[in-house]
Amino acid sequence: MSHQLKIEKDVYAIPVGDMWNVDADRLYILYSPLNGRISLASQDTVIAFQACVSGENQNKAMQDALSAFQAKGTVPVHYLPNTPHELYQIDILANYTCNFKCIYCYSAEGRSKKQIEFDKIKAVIDYLFCSGKEQKNPYIINFSGGGEPLLSFDLIKRTVNYIEQVNQDKNYIYNIGLVTNGSLITPEIIDFFQEHKIDMAVSFEILERLQNKERGSYDKVSANIDMMLNRGYPFGIRTTFTPESVTCMCEMIDELATRFPKLKRVVYDTVLAPSLFDSPEDLRKYYDTFLDEYWKAKQKGAEMGIAVESIAVEMLSMVRDRTCEGKIVLTPMGTISSCARVSSPLEERYEDYIYGEVKDNVLNFDQQRFANIISQNNIYSQPMCEECFARWNCGGGCRLFHHSFNQEYEAVRCDFVRKALKRQLFKVLSDNFHKSSGGDLTEFILNKLSKNEI
Repeated sequence: MSHQLKIEKDVYAIPVGDMWNVDADRLYILYSPLNGRISLASQDTVIAFQACVSGENQNKAMQDALSAFQAKGTVPVHYLPNTPHELYQIDILANYTCNFKCIYCYSAEGRSKKQIEFDKIKAVIDYLFCSGKEQKNPYIINFSGGGEPLLSFDLIKRTVNYIEQVNQDKNYIYNIGLVTNGSLITPEIIDFFQEHKIDMAVSFEILERLQNKERGSYDKVSANIDMMLNRGYPFGIRTTFTPESVTCMCEMIDELATRFPKLKRVVYDTVLAPSLFDSPEDLRKYYDTFLDEYWKAKQKGAEMGIAVESIAVEMLSMVRDRTCEGKIVLTPMGTISSCARVSSPLEERYEDYIYGEVKDNVLNFDQQRFANIISQNNIYSQPMCEECFARWNCGGGCRLFHHSFNQEYEAVRCDFVRKALKRQLFKVLSDNFHKSSGGDLTEFILNKLSKNEI
């Protein structure tokens, strides 16, 4: 893929001529991530914009056109937090135990029988709701992580009830969610979740052969999904794709339509598992296939009334200077991790991610450790981000990915992000063109190129 041109700070020209089998720099997408402006432009327009920036072009119409990309927009930008007290995303990892053995599990090496004490959870809840802390964003409280959270359902119930109790005379806004493998769900659990408006995401591979091979217990999970659908409980499905399953995205849409017709939304996710990729080329092939199959599945889903989403592919709604804004992740040990995927002392990177603990029933942060963590792996600290048109949507990449793969793999990930964003930008332009003219943008451009009008 040809490199983009940086017209000026945070205004980019991305070559896309190769989408029509002509020289890449014959046609560009102009993109300003901080004000959300996107447009197609010819090579002559890009050259003229560069001349405006350098002062060589004084054409007012061209300067006005450029100023539209330079203007401050209304896009909300998520900037690096200065202290842990600015954080509003809280993950509670209830235990290190799991009844599954998923082939891509990120926390398998941290397994133990340890379950967090309620007093540790209470300290975090008291910090959020009872310390007089000013709330600038709604709290996002999630039960996920080191093990299967529903193995600690009684603890979850106690926590939810305590949150409601302490917030009775307060006005804090919050949302509670849970990520589960789906095997332990019961009508009692669903009754509780419905009553207390708890969101649930079920990790599920949809196709029986893949679920049984990569996660297990297809019959049990699918029966629980049926039960939740029949009870009218709204929940989400998240599917993680391995190199083996990545070509099955459209097949999964067909399966949802026939086996689970009431399911109308699915989230597709990439896998973070170094053991599945022997070489950078293996990872590149996986990412390229993921992109191609995702857009096919999204189109197929739209035709069948099923919404298909992926934050790995569709990043335009996210504008940030670090992929992870930062979280308060309460581990079963009572420590505070910056990542829900790193939570156990048995894990190699544990000390690199810990920046606090609950001690004597009080939540304590190590400000210096937090500052060190946040200062890494953002768009300001990494040379690879400096000139990249995708940097504000990517945020510099997952810190755990950086630690899990070497630099050759990192370059593949960066390429994937740029390809994904480029395709989404073009889709936005195509959708807008169709809405305004009823035509097909690809065919329109082909016609212009054939007449040498571009």
